[in-house]
Amino acid sequence: MATGTGWQPPYSAAPGINPPAAAAAASGPGTSPSTTSSHLLYESALTMEYTQDLHLKMSKKIAQLTKVIYALNTKNDEHEDAIQSLKDVHDEEVQHILTEAREKILHYKSKIGDEADLKRRLQSLEESVELHEHMKRQALAEFEMYRQRVEDTQLCTEAQHTQRVVSMSREVEDMRHEFEEKLRSFSQVQAQFEQEKWRALEELKSVHRQEVQELLESQQNQSASSSVEQEKLAELHRTELESLMERVEELTQSKVRLVEEYEAKLSKAQGFYERELEAMRRTQQLTTENLLAWRRTEVELRKEFQAQESALQRTLCKLRAELHRAQDEARESRDKTNRLQASLNNAEVTIKLHKQLEEAIQDGEIWVMQLKDTEYELEGSRDRVQQQANEILHKASQIGSLQATQMSHEATIRDLGSEQNRLKEKILQLEEERERLQKQIQTVEEQQHQKILNLEKSLCEEKQNYEMELARIRAKYEEETACLKESQAESLEELKEKHRVQQESARNAAEREKNQLLSEMRQQFDIRRLSLEDQKNHLQQQLETIREELTTKLNMANQEVSHLKDLVKESEKNLDTAENHISCLKDSQEKLLMELDATRARVRETSNLLTDLQEEIETQKQQHEARVIAIKTEEKQKMDKITEELDLKWTDALRCCMKHMSHSSTVHNFHLSEGSVFCTSRLNLFSVFLLCQISLLKQSLELQMSQSKSALQQLQAQFSQEREHLAQQLQELALEHQHRECRLQEAHCCAMQDIDEAQQIELRELEERLKQEQREELQALRDAHRQTLEILRQQSDQELQTLRFELEDEGKAMLASLRSELNHLHASAIEHLRQVHLKENNAAKRELDDTIERCKEHVNLLGRISDLRQEVSCRKNRIADLDHEIHSLNETISTLTKELELKGKEVLRVRSEANMQIRAREQDLSKRLEREIDELSASHNRETQIMLSDFNKAQELLKDKISALQILLEGTEEKFRNRESRPEDLQAIAELREMVSEREALVKKLVDDKKFYQLELVNREPGFNKVFNTNPNVGVINPLIKVRETHTPSLQFMESMNIIKEYFKGYALWEVCFTEVPLEWDVLQRLLIVFYCSFSWSNFFFVLRKLCLCNLPLSVSYIHVQTSSSTLLSKS
Repeated sequence: MATGTGWQPPYSAAPGINPPAAAAAASGPGTSPSTTSSHLLYESALTMEYTQDLHLKMSKKIAQLTKVIYALNTKNDEHEDAIQSLKDVHDEEVQHILTEAREKILHYKSKIGDEADLKRRLQSLEESVELHEHMKRQALAEFEMYRQRVEDTQLCTEAQHTQRVVSMSREVEDMRHEFEEKLRSFSQVQAQFEQEKWRALEELKSVHRQEVQELLESQQNQSASSSVEQEKLAELHRTELESLMERVEELTQSKVRLVEEYEAKLSKAQGFYERELEAMRRTQQLTTENLLAWRRTEVELRKEFQAQESALQRTLCKLRAELHRAQDEARESRDKTNRLQASLNNAEVTIKLHKQLEEAIQDGEIWVMQLKDTEYELEGSRDRVQQQANEILHKASQIGSLQATQMSHEATIRDLGSEQNRLKEKILQLEEERERLQKQIQTVEEQQHQKILNLEKSLCEEKQNYEMELARIRAKYEEETACLKESQAESLEELKEKHRVQQESARNAAEREKNQLLSEMRQQFDIRRLSLEDQKNHLQQQLETIREELTTKLNMANQEVSHLKDLVKESEKNLDTAENHISCLKDSQEKLLMELDATRARVRETSNLLTDLQEEIETQKQQHEARVIAIKTEEKQKMDKITEELDLKWTDALRCCMKHMSHSSTVHNFHLSEGSVFCTSRLNLFSVFLLCQISLLKQSLELQMSQSKSALQQLQAQFSQEREHLAQQLQELALEHQHRECRLQEAHCCAMQDIDEAQQIELRELEERLKQEQREELQALRDAHRQTLEILRQQSDQELQTLRFELEDEGKAMLASLRSELNHLHASAIEHLRQVHLKENNAAKRELDDTIERCKEHVNLLGRISDLRQEVSCRKNRIADLDHEIHSLNETISTLTKELELKGKEVLRVRSEANMQIRAREQDLSKRLEREIDELSASHNRETQIMLSDFNKAQELLKDKISALQILLEGTEEKFRNRESRPEDLQAIAELREMVSEREALVKKLVDDKKFYQLELVNREPGFNKVFNTNPNVGVINPLIKVRETHTPSLQFMESMNIIKEYFKGYALWEVCFTEVPLEWDVLQRLLIVFYCSFSWSNFFFVLRKLCLCNLPLSVSYIHVQTSSSTLLSKS
């Protein structure tokens, strides 16, 4: 290096000068030239004589020395200027290095913060992924549970509907069988009646023949009496014929009524079944649509979950790559921070003095804090004193309130005494009224208690069911809304494209369903048409049979009329047999009376059966209502509506059936009563007016013949009219059926259109809601992101400020320590600190005096507090005395209350007797309730077992789905591992390779520079050893030898500095090279000289320590020459 030796020429001692002179010259630069010259002259006088030659030589030497001194002075000035410029450059470079170090520290800290943020984001993303998977599993589980519930409810509704249809069909079949049995019984009764009539007629014929024979014998003798008897018999026959005709008309009317009732019941049952079938079809359509919609949503959710999983996996890959990068950067930053910490450890020596200062300041702050603590304690004691004073005032107010309460208690005691007398009088009155009201109260209480218990049970059950349903619906709604908000935010764009496909598929499905419904309606129409045609044919057959029966009856009536004419003719001949006929009629009258009694008994039995049937119907109604209530609680809103409609239909049908049954029973009873009355009246009339009818029989026969002909004509006209009317009704029914089909088709089309429009409107509303929710969520996320960014910015700004302040403080401390070492101002600073410390001590003493005064005040306050406590104790004693008085008053009150209790016990005895009866009834009711609860618990256990089985099934399904999802995950992970490399990764690899190549080039350049400088130093050292030998003489000047033209020292010094800078260009600080870079001994020697010249003593001693530790070979002459030159420069 050319730090301080480049301007000194390599010369040896002059031959003409002796060694003492040289030694004198080498004695030091501090000696003046006059002293050196006098010393030389003295020595020369001792050795040799003084001559002129010697004088000339000495004068020349003196002149040369003066020139050399002048040159040295000028060079010293130049060196000072160069040193100052170097100092300025060094200060600038130090500041620049410090700023760079700060920036890099901040950069690395920001990177560390970014790494922490990335880790947090990774953790949050992993948590979000886990939450998403958990929510997905929950959504799938809930969906499957809902689907199973829907399927179970559908199966239940189908089973219930089938049961209802079966029960209704059974009831209709029972009604049909009953009607057929009634018809059979009616036909049997009619046949029996006809047989009896034929038998009676045959008997009458036989009797009449006998009588005719007897009459023919006695006709001659009794001609006068025969005319009267013939008239009576004619009248009797006339009445019998009228009664028979009325009976036939009544039977025909009853048959027509029964047919009409049967047709009405069939039409109502058909309408009811058709309505139920339509309702069930609608419900099936709704359930199928709901299932299709849920399946579509399930497919969409799965697709969305797959897309989200792929996106999350991509983000995870990106974040992992960023993590690896951040980890690499963090490693680099940690290495650099370790280096910086090593450099900072060097600065800790300079910070110790500042720490001492800070400790002194902290001692003063501690005194100040102690003073503040004493102030706070004084304030706390003041607050306590105020609280105690407030408590004393509060206790005084309580004492006043207690006195007021004492007065009020005395007044109440007086009032209670007066009320006691009144109560005695009232008790006597109430005991009289109690006996009256017990009977009424018992009945009313039983009824009310039963009603209340039933109402409470129903209310509790309904509340529990309602709350459970609300909780379930809320939980489901919240979970579904959360899942939908997460899923539908991403699936809105896909829904627009899928909506078209869904519309097309829905239209196709609707058309298919429409065609199916049309085909089903046509089939049903054909079936109904065939059934109506069969019914029409059946009715025509019945009408033909009725017509044939009526014709046969008319023929029989004509035959009977002709036969009666013959009988009349014979009766004229045989009047003697009339008396026997009268006796037979009396016997028949008695038989009819017996039959009347039997019919009355039958009527009573039928009435009893009707009452039993009504009771059974009422029980069935109650059971049906209970079932309806249970179904209502379990099913949803749609099923609730359907059940309400079905309940209304059932109630209407039952009411109609009950009305018809009651009407039919009343009609039957009325007919029976009329028949019995008619029979009695007929027998009476038959017995009274028998003789009169025989006389009038001839006149009535002619009238009957004319009436029968007119009746036949009327019946034929009515039959034709009824036939025409039935044909018109059939035509009207066919037209009405066609109109109904058209209306149903139109209503179906309108309903389908309304459903499509409602679906479109709902989809639009859903899209709008989802868009709004997505916007709101995005705004919320943006706001949260902004807030987090602001918080992070604030935190980063705060951390940056703290780091800046710390680094500035550290830099300031370093600069202050360096300046103090350079300017030797440490002593003055210590004196200044002592003065400051004395001032602070004085201030602390003043504060201590203030605290002592405050302590005295605190002592005074404590004395006051003790006085106040004494007053408080006195008042407590007073309060105790008052409490004793209150206790005595309470004892008197207790005695009075005991008397009242004794009198109240008498009242309680009376109440206990009533309560015993109530409890007995309550126990009965509780037993009933326990039975009902046992039944409910059994049903609940069954339901729980069903739910457990459903839950196990759902768990098995979930396990299968989890295994399938795990298989999918493994497949996706294999795909991710075997994926192709991204262009970003390839680009990053290329950039890293370029950086490595650049670093290798820099390393090669540094190695070449190192070799070059090593060769230069090896070439220079033998030159130094030749000039100075092994024992160099510093400062020896040969004035005879010419001075070589060399470079200026400032330029050489700058060159050496630049070489060192170039050598350490790749590092952040010079101090870093001391720890990490492997240095050669020549480089360390150059650094020693540089740090010595720049007065950086800490670095200088650090390099010396490293040389000692490394045991490097060091040329002492080189360091001695360089250090001597640097000392000359510094002292000059």
